[in-house]
Amino acid sequence: MNRAVSALRLNFFMMGVLLGGWSTRIPEIKTALHMSDGTLGRTLIGAAVGSLISSQIIGKLIRELGTKKVFYMGTVIFPVGYLTLAFAPNPYFIFIGITLFCTGYLFLDNPLTIITQDLETKADRKFLSGFHGFWSIGTLCAAFIGSFLIGHVRYSIHLTSIAVIAFTVLVISAQSLEDHKDVEAKKKAVRLPWKGSVGFIVLVVGIGMLFSQGAEFGATDWSALFLRDVLSVTGQFYVGAYIAFEAGMILSRLQGDKYIHKYGPELVVRLCGFAGSSLWLISMLAGVSLHSSHKVIAYIIILIGYFFAGAGVGPLFPGFITILGKVPNIDMGVALSRAFLIAIAGFAVVPAAIGAISDLTSLTTGMLIPIILLAGAGVLSRVGRYSEKVHSK
Repeated sequence: MNRAVSALRLNFFMMGVLLGGWSTRIPEIKTALHMSDGTLGRTLIGAAVGSLISSQIIGKLIRELGTKKVFYMGTVIFPVGYLTLAFAPNPYFIFIGITLFCTGYLFLDNPLTIITQDLETKADRKFLSGFHGFWSIGTLCAAFIGSFLIGHVRYSIHLTSIAVIAFTVLVISAQSLEDHKDVEAKKKAVRLPWKGSVGFIVLVVGIGMLFSQGAEFGATDWSALFLRDVLSVTGQFYVGAYIAFEAGMILSRLQGDKYIHKYGPELVVRLCGFAGSSLWLISMLAGVSLHSSHKVIAYIIILIGYFFAGAGVGPLFPGFITILGKVPNIDMGVALSRAFLIAIAGFAVVPAAIGAISDLTSLTTGMLIPIILLAGAGVLSRVGRYSEKVHSK
């Protein structure tokens, strides 16, 4: 079991590296390809397309092939997308690269989540939030290293190096993972209707995942641009908000398993959603109002706000997955694919909405969207009570 836990931690870490490496170079890619905020937002819709493709086939593939083979498929798909991002000559290729990258990414993420839940059942303890903490450590390391490479190493070389290293590590470490095959589900067609109590729970959990992902990627994808374009922060320092956000996520996720086990996922998600969004909003408004006269103080306030935002977002995604896992007699491969199908609307709508609002008004106004979504995730935590009622029937 210790070997499997170490392998899962390493895999989640490398997936964080993949996301963090790409996110820190977004401002340079935007400038190099002469994209407006709106154009960038539209290219990020490629994440929704990739998620849509994945959600339609992952559940069936896992039932037929098992989690390990699907994971290996992901290790082949994501490098193609990453290399496309590295050498894209125009925004259209950025869209294609994001689509391929996110398709491969979910081919990695879904199997790892199912394998983790099997491990939690065997060990009678929680691991998922902590593993997501290692994911956040990966994004933080990638952002920290990427901040030093800005202006010194071309983003194409940087992204290519990450793709090669991540592919090698994931393929080797995957050999220590335990395969999951649902034999009973494979014998019969698994249907998960939208109607009924179980379908309702999957729907609400999917929307909760949408809100948490929307808040997270609204912060990470636009944090560097927010500091550069709104607060006029230059050089490596505009990666500061991203690093602060990921630091908050790391702390909350590493502690998340303990608190989710002790207090339940519903309470943890509710408090994190409300507290994180409130502190994020207050810091952003204060920082923007002070940046013209006290730039250093404004910068510090913004970083503090992003730290608490990350701490709030951290336990949301694993918390919603834990709520879904409590539903009795549910095929998690199908349920997760259905929930991700709902959550992909966040990939499509949130980046485009932030970009469109930024073009029409300001990026400051556009950044209110992820803050509102974070608060909304706290509201949707009530689905945990409904899940418990279904379990008791």
